[in-house]
Amino acid sequence: MSPRRKAGFTVAAAVVTGLAVLCVVFVPSWLVGTASGLGPVDRLKAVNDVRATLLQALGGLLALAGVGLGALLTSRQLQLNRDSRSIDLFTKAIDQLGAEQVPTRQGAVYALEQLADLDPRYRGHVHALLTSFICFRAPWQPGTARREGGLADDVAAAVAALGRGGMIEPGAGSELERVDLRGADLTGFAIPRVCFVGANLEGAVLRNANLAGATLTGTLLRDADLRGADLTGADLTDADLTGARTDGTTRLPEGFTPPA
Repeated sequence: MSPRRKAGFTVAAAVVTGLAVLCVVFVPSWLVGTASGLGPVDRLKAVNDVRATLLQALGGLLALAGVGLGALLTSRQLQLNRDSRSIDLFTKAIDQLGAEQVPTRQGAVYALEQLADLDPRYRGHVHALLTSFICFRAPWQPGTARREGGLADDVAAAVAALGRGGMIEPGAGSELERVDLRGADLTGFAIPRVCFVGANLEGAVLRNANLAGATLTGTLLRDADLRGADLTGADLTDADLTGARTDGTTRLPEGFTPPA
C-alpha cells in the first residue's frame, strides 16, 4: 500500500474514532443537558437513548461511506482494466503493422482506428502511426513502376482511416511527404492540413476532394482528376499539374492558372 493511501486510512480511522467517542461520551450528556423534571434514572435513560440514536446514525453514515468507497474502488478497477485493454490493443496493433501479410497489416489499421474511437487519449498516437505507416509502405521512389490496381489494401485502409478523421485532433497536420499515391482513388479525400510535399499523385482520382490549405509544394499531379476538388489556399509552388483535369467546380488558389 502506498504511503499516501496509508495516510488516508489513518486519518479516516482517527475521524471515525473521534466521532464514536463524541457519540458515546460527550454529545448525549450535552444534548440532554440539565432539563428540569428528570430524575437520575430518567436522565440516565434519556442519555442512553440519545447515545443509541447517535450510534445508529453513525453506523448508517459509515455504511453509506462504505458503499461510496466500494463504488470508487470498483470504478478505479474498471478504469485500470480499460487502460490495460487499451495498452494491449495498441501494442498488438503496432506489432501487426510490421507483419509480412497485407491482411494482417490491414487489420492492424482498423484496430488502431477503433482504439482511437474508444480511447481519445490514443488519437494523437494513432494519427502519427498511420501517417508514418503510409510513408513507409508507399514511399515515392523515382523510376518505380506504378502498382497495378492502385494502392495496396493496407495503405488504402490507412488513407481511408485518416480520411474519416476520428483520430485527428483539431489543428493537427498530417505529414504525407514523398508518398506514392499514383492512380489512387481518393474521391472525396478530406484530411485537414495535409502535407503532400514531393509526393506523387499522378493519375490519382481526387474528385470532390477537399485540399483547401494543403501543402502541395513540388507535388506531382500530372493527369490527376481534380474535377470538383477544392484547392483554395493550397500551396502549389513547383507542383506539376500537366494534364490535370479540372472543370467549372474545381476551386484553385487565387491567381493560380493551371497548365493547359
